Amino acid sequence: MITKDLLITDFSDPVFQSMFKRYFAEIDVKVNDWESLWEEMNTQNGGNTAYIRTCDNEPVGFIQFTEATLENWFLKERLGFIREFWVAEKFRKQGHGTELLYLAEKYFKDNGIRRVVLTAEENEQQFYLNRRYMICENIKAKNGMAVSVKDI
Repeated sequence: MITKDLLITDFSDPVFQSMFKRYFAEIDVKVNDWESLWEEMNTQNGGNTAYIRTCDNEPVGFIQFTEATLENWFLKERLGFIREFWVAEKFRKQGHGTELLYLAEKYFKDNGIRRVVLTAEENEQQFYLNRRYMICENIKAKNGMAVSVKDI
């Protein structure tokens, strides 16, 4: 079994696009204009980055992330933000999700970012708690989901 991880910043990558479409189908999100979505991902403020994983050339999953900044009149903090994260059902519970998450954390750490935030559905929270993320009641997400934080 040959597992490969590829860092991408161009979301016109066909492997990423096929995985992302499968992910949105799984969570029942409809997109009318995929090309506009890819363009938005490529041009969004701060940029997006992703790791995609394949196993024997079969798509396993991806993690998409970006840098975010929390700022007020006196303080400014750069954060890593996990935007989207998906592993194909066939490959779940085999460590692929953990490895993808650690790749994103390493990327942030290598780029001087020491805190990662993400939102998660209630049924996903245990995965993050098991990887030392803490639910942070003080931070509110606009989508109403719980926010989890990890210092790396």
